[in-house]
Amino acid sequence: MTDLLGSVVSLTGYRDRDLLDAAAVTMLADWLRPLSLSLYRCVGEAGDTRLLLQACARDGPPAVAGDPPWTPLEALPSLDDWPPHRDALAGGEPLLALPTSRPGPRGRPVLLNVFPLWVGTERFGLVEVLAEKPLDAEQLRFVDAVLKIYRNQVGLLDYSERDTLTGLLNRKTFDEQFSKCLHECAGPSPLFLPPPTDDQPPERRARASLSYWIGVVDVDHFKRVNDRFGHLIGDEVLLLMARILRGAFRHGDRLYRFGGEEFVIVLRADSRVHASLALERFRARMETFRFPQVGSVTVSIGMTELRAGDTPSAAFSRADLAVYHAKQNGRNQLQCHDQLVERGALVEAGGKVGEIELF
Repeated sequence: MTDLLGSVVSLTGYRDRDLLDAAAVTMLADWLRPLSLSLYRCVGEAGDTRLLLQACARDGPPAVAGDPPWTPLEALPSLDDWPPHRDALAGGEPLLALPTSRPGPRGRPVLLNVFPLWVGTERFGLVEVLAEKPLDAEQLRFVDAVLKIYRNQVGLLDYSERDTLTGLLNRKTFDEQFSKCLHECAGPSPLFLPPPTDDQPPERRARASLSYWIGVVDVDHFKRVNDRFGHLIGDEVLLLMARILRGAFRHGDRLYRFGGEEFVIVLRADSRVHASLALERFRARMETFRFPQVGSVTVSIGMTELRAGDTPSAAFSRADLAVYHAKQNGRNQLQCHDQLVERGALVEAGGKVGEIELF
């Protein structure tokens, strides 16, 4: 009982989603001792839902994380290709002791158990348990209790991490997650499994050359929208803009609202060209979208590459100066801070990160 209470205390103490997922899988695997236990998160758009492996444990704990968040969407398994998982998620009830074609270690058939995960009305993931024999009543009560605690913790994290209007991540979360980005830039993260081997599809292989880029987005002339149409229409513009953001970027890219009409994107790319293409794609979608009553709304974007030893304020300041340059030179455009420095449009004072002066 003491060990169980200690596990519960540990589970409720995590403020990082990746660590929370790994802790939940470890706790379940430690008590169930299944052949394998995996936690999947649903990603992608409606009609093309994919399953991202968040954490797994095989033959008991410890748990390790699965797919890196930047894994291409098309490389992930489709929910439609896994009927039991799809049916459990759609029905909102676990599916238990389903026979599979996989032989167990002692020649017994492997049984599949699938438990849907949800917060409020959103069903966001699944827990898969493979075992040699059906889970008994006591084990099922334990799984139900752990998953309730886990879901409550996910709900609390969502409440504290997300902007109430748009549902995007908030500025506090940006500061907290920044160090994780720096760590991943420095080398392969220990949270993830070793890179796939050469006989696996290329899109599944680890991309160590990828670096992080930060884009700061500011809505052009947003004060005019509020003054002319009122704040309710202004909020509608921000809500629709958040929807466009989600559709323009990959599931592993992080989207933040910093407040007002200012947004931030953190994405991984293997070059400045590819990072620029992703941000420019979003800018173009904004330009062509027709907002109800308002019509056309454009954005100015500044971007910069994350540097070793960066701080959240330094990286944001560089990208924000590129936004300022874009607004001073016509708006509705993307500017890269590093490129502006290279061509002499901006200068870094004293060579220190974040200390930059406009000409």
